[in-house]
Amino acid sequence: SYPFKSHDLWFVTEDIRWGYLPADTDTAALIDQVNREDLWREAVTALGLADAIPASTSRGIETFFDGIQFDPENPAAYLDSLAIKKLA
Repeated sequence: SYPFKSHDLWFVTEDIRWGYLPADTDTAALIDQVNREDLWREAVTALGLADAIPASTSRGIETFFDGIQFDPENPAAYLDSLAIKKLA
């Protein structure tokens, strides 16, 4: 499946939530260092499936089974909406 940067951002945001990464992490820079969508695009193109390449690296707002939403344009709002956070 396509390596959406918005999915990467959710994982990084969860790492911030649980204290594995500092709150001031430059998430965009981190994701740009590790996301290799270029390899996916190259492989799909080589297979003749270039039409399968998404127009955006974001899936937009995701709604989870509990109704909580993750908006990749505002990950801080997602963190603020969560009742369970890192324990001290």
